[in-house]
Amino acid sequence: MAHLFRKKRKPAKTPWDLDAPLLSWAAGAPWSIGDSFQGTQVFGATGSGKTSGPMAAICRSLLGAGYGGLFLTAKRGDRDLYRGYVREAGRLADLQVLAPDSGMGYNFMAEELAQSPDPLTAVENLTAMLMSATELLDRRTSASGGGENETFFRRGSERLARNGLLVLALAGQGVSVPHLHRLVTSAPGSLDEVASEAWRRGSFCFQRLEAADRAKKTDAQRADFDTALTFFLQEWPTLSSRTRSAIEHTLTTATDLLSRGAARELLSSPVSNVSPSHAYGGGILIVDLPVLVHKEAGAMVQTLIKFAWQRSHARRDTARSPRPTFIVADESQLFAVEADEQFQSIARETRTAVVYATQSLSGMLAAFGGSHAEARVHSLLTNLQNKIVCQQTDSRTIEYLQAIVGKSPRLMMSGNQSRDGDWLAPLFGGPSGSSAGFSEVMDHELEAREMNCLAKGGPHRRVDAIVFQGGKRFPNGRTWMRASFRQHF
Repeated sequence: MAHLFRKKRKPAKTPWDLDAPLLSWAAGAPWSIGDSFQGTQVFGATGSGKTSGPMAAICRSLLGAGYGGLFLTAKRGDRDLYRGYVREAGRLADLQVLAPDSGMGYNFMAEELAQSPDPLTAVENLTAMLMSATELLDRRTSASGGGENETFFRRGSERLARNGLLVLALAGQGVSVPHLHRLVTSAPGSLDEVASEAWRRGSFCFQRLEAADRAKKTDAQRADFDTALTFFLQEWPTLSSRTRSAIEHTLTTATDLLSRGAARELLSSPVSNVSPSHAYGGGILIVDLPVLVHKEAGAMVQTLIKFAWQRSHARRDTARSPRPTFIVADESQLFAVEADEQFQSIARETRTAVVYATQSLSGMLAAFGGSHAEARVHSLLTNLQNKIVCQQTDSRTIEYLQAIVGKSPRLMMSGNQSRDGDWLAPLFGGPSGSSAGFSEVMDHELEAREMNCLAKGGPHRRVDAIVFQGGKRFPNGRTWMRASFRQHF
């Protein structure tokens, strides 16, 4: 019977236990590994210290805990900044830098084909990746932010990409962005071309169709190839030239850009020595193609890599590979696409800490653009449960944080008086021709001045921020608290 009275042992903590603290916002207010998986959005006006304050503290805590991960770059100095964090953590041996001068390459198409259970699944994933890149490019070059015609052409370009990628995958002679570009631009423009011997001899599209036709295929692959064959030899050439040109342009604007210079070297390299799976063993990757330097090419390359990391993390068996990972993007509005909303909903299950920073909610809305921007931005923010706001003057950001913090009751004193009366006398029982009283009203718990007067660093090297964590009450009894960070350059 003695065993009935033995004290039960606490289960042994596993590596990277969810309750293990990474940092503390203040005494008694820890931020844990489990909290990091809920996603973090940092807001801060220009010069507010968001990067050198809370972002620096978070990045250093993730690296110190052994996370593997991905850093995206917006500004020229980001590579050195992140490398400095890695060096401080003593983890330079884990670091890879993907840059035009690094000798590193990541053939995301070959990687996806190797990791997917079959070519058909790989084709769907690659199509989604390319569509995220075209979405970003369309948004950066279109003032309208979308519309019925643009949606139609995007759907058409998606079909074009899917069928082209399927042909390349089944042909077995290499899949890359330049190959897809060549296939699409050499597709027949009329039924006369389809019947033309000269077109068949000179068309890269027809050569790959022949190779795919000869290749050994499963029944499912044969059925999908027949669909692609019908598309390229019957449907595509019979479209009106205007419609065909618009659909092709939507896709090839992206594939042309990705088939040139640094983008081609990094994403279509014959030797791929970078992989999302490196992060599962503690690998850290900095993609040094800053958007403010490399413009559309930098944004597209990094968005594709981010998407590939998200897809790989979604497939990861965290029971066998439990190490936490991160995706960090300062000026995150430059890389924001619809896929981010979808991934963030499963980030906790994939043990991924997503850390985004941007100047304001208004900036995010402008980046997404279009009639659905409001819904899409709020959908993403809903799944980023940790909100950190540095000094802020954007009214949309202030109103947003006030709304999620909520309102609380406050006592308001009111009164009126006659010409000679003492309006406070009624409160103390004195005679007066005046009246006074108190009333309870509901008002925003977090006032705007709490955010627009926060310390921004500088000589005192202190950055203040408002911290909100969904579902948590801090030691001050509130759902938010003020935190201070030592500025780190």
